[in-house]
Amino acid sequence: MHHANHFYGHAHIMARYVGLAEPPRIWGYLQHGWNMHDGFAVGTVFAEGYPKFVWSQACSRRGWAAGLRDYMVVGSPWLYLLELERQREWLAAAPPRLGTIVYPFHGWEGQQVVGSHAAYVEQVRATEGDVPITVCLHWNEYDNPKVRREYEDAGVRVITHGQRGYLWQDTDVAFLYRQLHEIRSHRRVVSNRMSSAILYAASAGADVGIYGDPMELEADHAVLGGVGKPRRLWPRLHQVEAPRDHASDVALTELGAGTVLLPEEVIDAFGWGPEIAVPGPPPPAPSLEQPSGRGRHPSRPQAGSHRGPADAEPTIDLGVVVTSAGDVAPLDAASSDEPDRASRSSHEPSPGRARGGSSDPAMTDAVTAD
Repeated sequence: MHHANHFYGHAHIMARYVGLAEPPRIWGYLQHGWNMHDGFAVGTVFAEGYPKFVWSQACSRRGWAAGLRDYMVVGSPWLYLLELERQREWLAAAPPRLGTIVYPFHGWEGQQVVGSHAAYVEQVRATEGDVPITVCLHWNEYDNPKVRREYEDAGVRVITHGQRGYLWQDTDVAFLYRQLHEIRSHRRVVSNRMSSAILYAASAGADVGIYGDPMELEADHAVLGGVGKPRRLWPRLHQVEAPRDHASDVALTELGAGTVLLPEEVIDAFGWGPEIAVPGPPPPAPSLEQPSGRGRHPSRPQAGSHRGPADAEPTIDLGVVVTSAGDVAPLDAASSDEPDRASRSSHEPSPGRARGGSSDPAMTDAVTAD
């Protein structure tokens, strides 16, 4: 199981969707964040024959154009979370929402953001007016006292949803549950860049906006499109108040709303048949208890299965997998799949399995054509 499958608790959400408390190994690569590339981090090395589970038709087409194969469109884990947390029923109840939550563009371990956070939060306060403002920092910036202080000094509420996780360690399985809780609590969600957070918010019924200094990412990869490509494709989103219906349509397309699988289809696609033959009721959701401290290892709900065998120092080798007994085995053969799915992933981009929406590629072309 590739360690990125665990990021943001994605594997645990998918496991809960089929009735499991802990995720078995996903036999393939699960997209962990929205991007305008092939669905995965630039430079990801794939083991031949294993499926690439991506959120949208657009990611599948771009990957195919780049020479990659074995794509299967399954929708984003966020959409499965909305299903688990009864989002349609929640929206129908029309609960009150107040204030604005801000998701500043963030970096990660290998690339930091360059720009003035103080100037950005000042612009946000001037634009949003006299409403409660929450700034949610990615752990990379939250763990940087200088960056965090620039927001705290502005007098806004500053939070983080938790750790993303890395190499099966420190994965916060409540990350997206906290994010959904905060999005549901706020009327508006804004950022200075097109991002997963904006798409999540629009799909969950919040008003969104994209404005302010987009900042820069050190040594950014041109293939990801930078600042300009999202602005060219979705100009109506890049304003203080994006039209709600348009934002929702874009979000649902980019997140793969027409391709969400049924629980039994997830079991089949991920190779979980040996662990669970028939889907069961979802186990309880993780606690929303906020991180109690700062730094890389605050106390929060974590996935014990993410530790390396015998707590050894983890290493990255994309050509091997670690068995449940702690042995290392080569990743040299594809898992046993049904002939129709194996054939589809080997010869054509997967149309996904639609439930309650359209999987027509033309529906995606209008928004995400490169």
